[in-house]
Amino acid sequence: MIETNARDFSRNFSRYRAKAASGETVRILSPDGTFLLIREPRGITGAELLKKLSRSASKGFLDSAGAERIEEGRRRAEPARSPWQR
Repeated sequence: MIETNARDFSRNFSRYRAKAASGETVRILSPDGTFLLIREPRGITGAELLKKLSRSASKGFLDSAGAERIEEGRRRAEPARSPWQR
C-alpha cells in the first residue's frame, strides 16, 4: 500500500494511477478524509453469465428446458447502433 497526501497525489496523478492499475492500493490522506485508489475487478459479461446459467442446469438450479431457452435467445455480439442512423 502506498500512502500520499492530496497535494502530492494531484501533482503526480499519472504515477499513482499507474500504481493502482498494477494492483497496488493508493491511500490519499487529505483534510476531508482518507481516500483509496484501487483497481476494481473486471465485471461479468452477458455471455459469461449465460455460460454460468447453462452450467447450473446440470447442478439442479435450472431445468434443462430453461437452459435451452436461454441459449436459443442469446444475442450475438454486435456493436450498438445509434437510433438516429438508418
